[in-house]
Amino acid sequence: MNRVDEQWVLRADEQRALDERAVSCGIARDALMESAGTNAADWIERRRHPRRPVIVAGPGGNGGDALVVARRLLDAGADVRAFCLVPIERCSEATRRMADRYAAVGGTIRPTVDPSLGDALDRADCVVDGLFGSGLSRPLGGEAMQVVERINACGAQVISLDLPSGVASDRGDAIGPAIRAEITLAMAFLKPAHLLYPAAGQCGNTAMIDVAYPETILRDAAPWARVCERSGIAHRLPPRRPDGHKGTFGRVLVVAGSIGMTGAAILCCRAAARAGAGLVHLAIPASLDPILEAALPETITIPIPDAAGRVEHLDDERLRDALSRADVVAVGPGLSRADETMEAVADLLDRFSGPIVLDADGLGALEGHPERLDRLAERAILTPHPGEFAALVGGTPSEIDAERRDRAATFAAEHRVVLVLKGRPTAIGLPDGTAFLNPTGHDGLATGGSGDVLTGLIAGFAAAGAVLADAALTATYVHGLAAELFARGRSPRALLPTDLLDLLPRTLWEVERCG
Repeated sequence: MNRVDEQWVLRADEQRALDERAVSCGIARDALMESAGTNAADWIERRRHPRRPVIVAGPGGNGGDALVVARRLLDAGADVRAFCLVPIERCSEATRRMADRYAAVGGTIRPTVDPSLGDALDRADCVVDGLFGSGLSRPLGGEAMQVVERINACGAQVISLDLPSGVASDRGDAIGPAIRAEITLAMAFLKPAHLLYPAAGQCGNTAMIDVAYPETILRDAAPWARVCERSGIAHRLPPRRPDGHKGTFGRVLVVAGSIGMTGAAILCCRAAARAGAGLVHLAIPASLDPILEAALPETITIPIPDAAGRVEHLDDERLRDALSRADVVAVGPGLSRADETMEAVADLLDRFSGPIVLDADGLGALEGHPERLDRLAERAILTPHPGEFAALVGGTPSEIDAERRDRAATFAAEHRVVLVLKGRPTAIGLPDGTAFLNPTGHDGLATGGSGDVLTGLIAGFAAAGAVLADAALTATYVHGLAAELFARGRSPRALLPTDLLDLLPRTLWEVERCG
């Protein structure tokens, strides 16, 4: 996988270190600034064609980028009005040089305290926010806060460079007043705040801007997290042989469902089939079998003797045969957490030595039993939401949510499993400690049954030949993308899990054509 197929997420200190490395390799700070500002201006000119842009610069590197944008838009014929938060002589050396270059082509820079700022904002068709970038770590106050409030109230489209001013690069929570951008142009790398909420909401839509970093300085870099591009997901999809058959594309065994929760089993099995699995078996309490047989004509059901509509043991002869043939077992959706059921799941985990996807109630078999988790090393994908994860590791769901990237990466590395920590964004931790943040999806996925679809997708991709990490990354991306396709012309709040299933053929086609 290369950087064409994924984006890196860097913390502020990682970004600074990379800049210093570039300078030590002979890349002038001015060259980096010119590259960032020129490419940002090209993006703005091509896509927004501003005629009356207002550029608001700060004293640091972000302000220098903004002044390069001002110069380039002025060269393109726009009626540019540029303002700086502090006197130019108090700006960084590189930013002062960008100010001199802007003045050399006829540009004028006024202070933000100048009364003309109000008139400029009133007539602006675009405001470029370059007050503060990834270096900000404290709340805005004084003149900076007032400028942010005036920009937010002006009504023009706001484009922020790297980050909306007032947003802290490494945090998802709000630290104070901040620009509400319609578009944020991330400079070469994403930052945690582009993906973590509520800060990500301040960013609007985020687009990537190239900066002239030499590839040599990236070879040994280890980003805080990674984000798959669609092309990268296409390359992770399990291949399909033209002469393949149902055995070629893998067998999934789903252990799911209990009285009142047959829908979870249905959603999981259908998703596994939609992911391309050749055969899907479902172990289900025998009393519920007629319901499942009617609902799932494409699934082979295995009725298990039950008590009160839930599984009490998993040692049926047909089930043993299905286990011996299964490429992947998915356990948990709607299964119930009765003591007998949890013991049956624990026994199943011991008897099956292949890849396992554990979700929902299936995770309950691990609570208080670290030895069971240890036996899943190198062969399991766990898919908890923050509440389920807190039950496994301690703490509260809100604490887990606030540290989702770090918690997912640490747990996955410690136990050598793939950990899919659901939420926005979903964080995927891999056994080697690598962390991914999923870029797709929206709040419509926050509905019962959505996670059952995700579990089925993961199991289906794994059975069809994807390694566990790829199965988790691909399924999470496709799951979110299906939700986004639903929301084109429709309200996300109306999304149902069955809508995801109906959209999977279109979603997978969208991904495959990027490969």
